[in-house]
Amino acid sequence: MSLNRVNLVVGEKVNATIGYITSFDIGQSKHEVLLVLGIIVYTTTLFCLTFLKHYCFRTLAFDMGIFIQIFWHSVNGNFLFTQPRGSSIHPTSFFGVHFSIILLFLIKIYEIVPSVNLLFLSQSLGLALPSIYIYRIAHKLCKDKTLSLIFAYGYLLYPGTLWSNWYDFHLESFIPLFMSMTYYYHIEGDDAKFSLSVILLLTVFERSVFIVTTFILYIFITERVIKDYPGRPKKTSPTLLFSLLILSGIYFLVSEQIMDTLWPERTMLEPAKIFGRLTYESILVKLSYLTLLAAPLSFLQINSPLELIPAGPYIFLALTTDYPPYFTISWQYPAIISVPFFISAIYGCRQDDPKKLKLKLGATIVSAFILFSPGSILMSNFGSTWKIHIPDSDTHLKHKALQLIDEEATVLAQENIFPNLAERHTCYSLWPEEFEPPDIIVFDLNEFWFYHEPGEYTIKDAIINYAQNEEYGVLANIEGFIILKKGYNEQPKIYQPYRCTLKFSELDKSFISFEDYFPETKFFVPYWVRVEKDHLLIEDHYRGSVWWGPYITAPPGRYLIEVHIEPEKMTREPLLDIIVYQFKKTTYLNETVYGNQLKPRENNLVVFELELTEWVSSLEVIGRSYGNSIYKVNKICIRQMRGN
Repeated sequence: MSLNRVNLVVGEKVNATIGYITSFDIGQSKHEVLLVLGIIVYTTTLFCLTFLKHYCFRTLAFDMGIFIQIFWHSVNGNFLFTQPRGSSIHPTSFFGVHFSIILLFLIKIYEIVPSVNLLFLSQSLGLALPSIYIYRIAHKLCKDKTLSLIFAYGYLLYPGTLWSNWYDFHLESFIPLFMSMTYYYHIEGDDAKFSLSVILLLTVFERSVFIVTTFILYIFITERVIKDYPGRPKKTSPTLLFSLLILSGIYFLVSEQIMDTLWPERTMLEPAKIFGRLTYESILVKLSYLTLLAAPLSFLQINSPLELIPAGPYIFLALTTDYPPYFTISWQYPAIISVPFFISAIYGCRQDDPKKLKLKLGATIVSAFILFSPGSILMSNFGSTWKIHIPDSDTHLKHKALQLIDEEATVLAQENIFPNLAERHTCYSLWPEEFEPPDIIVFDLNEFWFYHEPGEYTIKDAIINYAQNEEYGVLANIEGFIILKKGYNEQPKIYQPYRCTLKFSELDKSFISFEDYFPETKFFVPYWVRVEKDHLLIEDHYRGSVWWGPYITAPPGRYLIEVHIEPEKMTREPLLDIIVYQFKKTTYLNETVYGNQLKPRENNLVVFELELTEWVSSLEVIGRSYGNSIYKVNKICIRQMRGN
């Protein structure tokens, strides 16, 4: 068969699939055209934003790196291999964790277009397409195209949709599409397409069985228990429902058997995670999470709660679990309940005044979008991971440095750098103990993930261990983003000295995300020191430490400790001591700054130099005031000198 013929056949199949999924004629009216434009804008925008997040090293080995490994290794002879951390925390085959048939389809597409961009595009498009079915369901039940369009746009702007799209790549992102199709074809009375939609829902992963089971329960209640329930023209065949239930059970048992075979260490239900210890505080947190997700729609959902039955398994899990991601909006799991929430709201709006309803619904949707979406003014203040990520010159330089790594090199990469290097034969974020040391080690001293890897040996520990026992040279250093190469003894190919500076704006945060909540690379100031907009104000009545930090791992080299001090008046008394030491081990510098060395009411630069001959795991700079005078500290910086 010729290449043109293959392309034609593939194109016809893709078009047929898209035609089935969308069942949509864009020429029907301006409302449909606006909906298609909304889908295009959503898909393009979220694709670009998630790609930029990845490019700026804000995606993680768990889970972005996992899926990149799956796709790359599957088309390069190691089917479904993934093990970002070289330990038993994760099996080598992804089917040991989730039995996902849809992955086989996506891998085939990746084989044609081998790019990580495929993951971002497929996820954004997969999360956008359910808006078509939400529009159609709303139009069928409410008979108002404008209101239907508001519901569809509301889904695209819904924080649960956006957060599921924002946090790496996940299979949960395909649940809304097949779930919305299941609702729609059930309401239409099209049993064939309804059955196919259920089967597609099962292909996402084995836990879809619980959604299918509760959906069948929902149908039984609305068709057999409640008479004249609105929405469906005819009752569903009991034989069909029973067949789908049996198919789901068989699929679940087979998938569990396959997963147990591939990963014997796993437990079927992980009861420690599912049934956690309930406390008053945990219940409040979980209820606030569900309230936040329901907020834009709850005034309608209260009129029709039965449509929430298919969301029941996840709601139950969110309320009972001790596993925080299951009740945290910034993970992928809100995708599981987003469609039932909207369908419930659509059913609940049929008795309302359409004009008032449009205004109320539009206002709640826009308010939730502004307040709770990733990149919003509110959420951006909670942590760097939740901001819109725009590359700068250093970001481009880091990617240029990564190109220096040979394709065949074995690589140990930090958790947030790993996804950008995962498309290679040997790459880990936790190096297997039985392996020879890696050819390349890539890390960033300024990042949370250099110091922390949950429950595991950190890359910081690995650096100190390998630096003491192996000969590694610096291939590149971009302000603490460092590439070490085994046996390398030349000058770095790219070099921008490492520095860490006190940022006064970060000290005033009262809400911080988990990746900001750690001591390393941060400065800490006691509550009795006043933090102004651009300085610390040290009063003359306090004697003791006025800052701690940064607490960093430092490579060998010469460093400058720079402190900008502005005294209120002339004094001959000592103002403060500057102490640099390795925590609980060695003091490298202990100097006193005297008042007669400084000019009053001027910004005086005080500089001290120190040299480190080896890697220091815990270097800290501390300022201790004598309480002899009032003065401002305008800047604190530790930086590596050029020529190291």
